[in-house]
Amino acid sequence: MINLKKTYNMNQRKIVLSLILAMFSMVENAADVADENTSSHLPALHVEGKDLKDAAGKKVVLHGVMDTPNRYFNGWRWQQWKADYSEADIQPCLEYFSKEFSAITDKEQGAYCTVFRLHMDPCWTNDPTKKAESEADISAFSMARYRLYLQKLYIPLIKDAIAHRLYVIVRPPGVCPQNISVGDKYQRYLKAVWKAFAADEYIQQNSGLISIELANEPVKVHLADGKESDTALRDFFQPVVDEIRAAGFKGIIWVPGAGYQSQYQNYENYPIVDSEDNFSYAVHVYSGWYGASDKQCDHEAFIRQFQKQVPMVTSKPIMVTEIDWSPEDPDKASEGHYNEWGQWTQPNLGSWATASTSKWGLAWKAVHDHFGNIGMTLTHPQEYFDIDEYLKSGKVVPGFQNAKAHGLFEECCGYACMNWYREWYLQQNATGIESIPNGADVKYTYYYNMQGQEVDKPLKGFYIIKQVLNDGKVRSRKVCYR
Repeated sequence: MINLKKTYNMNQRKIVLSLILAMFSMVENAADVADENTSSHLPALHVEGKDLKDAAGKKVVLHGVMDTPNRYFNGWRWQQWKADYSEADIQPCLEYFSKEFSAITDKEQGAYCTVFRLHMDPCWTNDPTKKAESEADISAFSMARYRLYLQKLYIPLIKDAIAHRLYVIVRPPGVCPQNISVGDKYQRYLKAVWKAFAADEYIQQNSGLISIELANEPVKVHLADGKESDTALRDFFQPVVDEIRAAGFKGIIWVPGAGYQSQYQNYENYPIVDSEDNFSYAVHVYSGWYGASDKQCDHEAFIRQFQKQVPMVTSKPIMVTEIDWSPEDPDKASEGHYNEWGQWTQPNLGSWATASTSKWGLAWKAVHDHFGNIGMTLTHPQEYFDIDEYLKSGKVVPGFQNAKAHGLFEECCGYACMNWYREWYLQQNATGIESIPNGADVKYTYYYNMQGQEVDKPLKGFYIIKQVLNDGKVRSRKVCYR
């Protein structure tokens, strides 16, 4: 005899199971749609007083790395030497950077980058039939090539970074000449580059995720007649800001200072005026600057000198777009160099600046933590993580693995920033302590969609909640928000 009740219950369970599976399929499909609109994963940012904030009013401080799509600076990892750069070279470059973005945002392996600084390298934008003497030489710049690679390389790189939940700061091709003057050809160059960039439809639509750093390392800035003046910085960069706003870009603009981006005092009396009131300052920090080094690493002195040279740190968010360090190389196998100020820098383990985390590095962290509104991007990605190890094994480990042989691994910026970025990220994004029925406390709470991607606190749909308890245990559960 057929058990009708049992058959009914089995059919009922099948129907319920089918409905559940269908609901999960709908959630997954919705996630797929969201992925196509990559900006939906990141809240737009703006300048509000001394902080960066999102639309909900949450304070955000960004930490990450800088890189440039250039074979040489990328260590020939995506392509060996060629005489020039062409459209045929784009795909391997994009594939390489996509791996880099995956590595620096892999929280499961301890990587917590939230921002990427992109240099629109002149190796793509220069006319290959012309010879540029240096990165500061704009005589070979081609607007036609710039427009081409803006669409085919730079914007695809920006899109991929955003898809990996990275905000993007963009700097122009090359560096400033030693001397620039109001109205000169370099100012006209910056205005032309940023006008084309700012007018792009995609850039405008995502201006809350993409910001502009006007120039890289101005040294000496003069008036039109070549004379020095306290107004020169403002007079040089104000027209560039105006050009960007006139083109329709409403996002954050980062204004550089003089002295390789270390001198900002003149902006106090002669400030930039922004129609969107959405700008701040991009600063560079290396050991030996601001009166701080391994030999002079007093925390309070560093704080005072940084505020003296960058006085707006108390009123606007600051983005340190270049910083790195590693200690002296005991074998002296690498070559030292003269820094921007003509000071000899001892050979180190692979960074631009020579310093140790336990001395200069902790003094810098004291500056960062004291003000609470300073973001930073390391000067090279390999100073954050070991690129070659990641390409070989998929493992994300701090940069400067070579320092282990000398017992100096923890003195390098890679090890320090892998820990600091995590610390700072959790301070900003964890939900904080909450009581749960079993008597334990939740230290941090994270939310993931059904594809395993971390998201902001969800409003509706199925999500995985991962909670880290005070006792070190981790628990996960599936929740449907209605």
